[in-house]
Amino acid sequence: MSRLLVAFALLVPTAWYVVAHPPANLAVGRGALAACPAQFGPWNGTELSFENAVVENLKADDLLVRRYERGNDLVWLCIVYHERRRYGAHDPRLCYESQGYVLEPERRLKLAGVAGPVFEVNRFVAEKPRDRRVVYYWWTTRGLMTADAGAFRNRMALSGALEDRAWGAFVRVEAQVRDSMETADRLAVDFSQRVATALPSVFVSNHPGPRASR
Repeated sequence: MSRLLVAFALLVPTAWYVVAHPPANLAVGRGALAACPAQFGPWNGTELSFENAVVENLKADDLLVRRYERGNDLVWLCIVYHERRRYGAHDPRLCYESQGYVLEPERRLKLAGVAGPVFEVNRFVAEKPRDRRVVYYWWTTRGLMTADAGAFRNRMALSGALEDRAWGAFVRVEAQVRDSMETADRLAVDFSQRVATALPSVFVSNHPGPRASR
């Protein structure tokens, strides 16, 4: 009985500390992504989180993970932001495969921003029992939105050489297949277009433009 009392006495202050000092959510966009809208048109966002081990593996300078809802419609947004020589062009398919998803062949789609230029995204479908998802992803940096990881790395390298402050972000939009694949694709397309249109203004306050030559 005395051991139980001692254990209880130790657990009480520990529980109080956890309540009073909750662990920081590492995926809420605290730096360059802090200006990412919590609302894209009719889509309203809710903060989510990543496991610490996943965050450390990404080696990101900033990270944002949110769930957005529009009535009964649901999508997820993940943005992984890197600066300097951290190019961040990882392959998201590996994340799904490591969680037991079986992936259908990937293809590329051309989308048009809500009020912007046409851009290209990668699309694949991830599936496991009772869970099927359509995933769109691309990379962005100043003056470039691309589905080509090589083109993204080259632009980052060039910006780093010319300006010594390269930056870029990986963007992923995910929609769960509920009624049909066509419906999931419509949701992913609509949301991707809104995100792609808004992202330039998200980054402009942190990267207003090339430095003036001296």
